[in-house]
Amino acid sequence: MRFIKKTSEPQYLIEFKSEFKKINKHSAVYDNINSDLKNNLKDTLSNEQYFICCYCMKRIKNDYSHIEHLKPQSDYLQDSLNYFNLLISCNGINNSNNNCGHKKGSWYDEKVFISPLDKDCEKYFSYSLSGKIDSSSDNGNKTIEKLNLNSYHLVRARKAMIDISGIFKPGFNQKMNDLIKYNTLPNSSNELPPFCNAVLYCISNYYKKN
Repeated sequence: MRFIKKTSEPQYLIEFKSEFKKINKHSAVYDNINSDLKNNLKDTLSNEQYFICCYCMKRIKNDYSHIEHLKPQSDYLQDSLNYFNLLISCNGINNSNNNCGHKKGSWYDEKVFISPLDKDCEKYFSYSLSGKIDSSSDNGNKTIEKLNLNSYHLVRARKAMIDISGIFKPGFNQKMNDLIKYNTLPNSSNELPPFCNAVLYCISNYYKKN
């Protein structure tokens, strides 16, 4: 998981909610927006997250992702169009819905769930060279379970990115700083590489110890 710093609410969403309330005399909810507005939101949220999933850090693609409500619509309808409750989640590896937002579904416990909007969220999680994500806290482990962040395919994909980094290959020291920069700073398309924090964690916690 990587901390997501929310930007200002986009003007097009502010204007839509304002116009809707003038006509309908009540506040708009998520079901009131059309497909064009949803696509605009997906683009804005994806850009805000550097095109990686809010939970697993998999690469976000428009056709294989969805707008995620941190607080589910079923219980928090008043927040269903609150920009600061909206994220972009992948649809699981191979569009399987087996992890992240679709797996979480309508579950939410504010006292338990580790949110990517929490500036300290990254501190709760660690990564092994095998691609597994772990936590030393009960809340972290519950979050991993509810998002199924250790699904077989997700662990394999995470491990592949760690392996590609070449942590233990000869000459790694010469390219380490470039790799850290690559996984820390967005590229010219405002993208971060998938599973960037897992790679950074492994560099920091395994390479330097050997």
